[in-house]
Amino acid sequence: MASLSLSVKDVPAEGTRITCVVGKEDLQLDENDPGIQDVLALTATVHAQEINFLVEGELNGLLLHECVRCLETFATPAELSFRAVYHDPGRRQSKGAKAVHEDSRAEETDCHSVVEQRIELQEMLREQLILSIPMQPLCSEGCQGLCQVCGQNMNVQGCGCKEVKTGSPFAVLQAAFKQSQKPLA
Repeated sequence: MASLSLSVKDVPAEGTRITCVVGKEDLQLDENDPGIQDVLALTATVHAQEINFLVEGELNGLLLHECVRCLETFATPAELSFRAVYHDPGRRQSKGAKAVHEDSRAEETDCHSVVEQRIELQEMLREQLILSIPMQPLCSEGCQGLCQVCGQNMNVQGCGCKEVKTGSPFAVLQAAFKQSQKPLA
């Protein structure tokens, strides 16, 4: 199990580099969260700033998705870059020092708090992973999905069921619109 927790005392002024592998249990992913194939490679650098710690890095590996059309599981490569600021309220800001967001790209950076003198990466990495998942994952653009009648995966073989013709959900509106377009007699 990877250690995704650092003591602020272990971060020198020039920064420290983290390289490890993280698994599903390290990120505390449950069945509704994205799946990962084997493990993800984590590389990150933690820099001590005036009153903050800047964490930048990448998570690389294979993510598992369920196709919204055919419901088959498929893998896609993950190359997730992240950037986060951990604010330490216990560190003193020197006179004339910059504000809490010392970085010029603060609006692009996630903000977290140092808790009990520790930088906890687990929750931030979990969030980054979840946010990287597409809203409608497809195994391929040409995925034919499932038959509406028998449920056969149409990517594997045809089923011979007749095509189901469903009316437009806007049919009532179309009829009302046509009615309103008739000239009054």
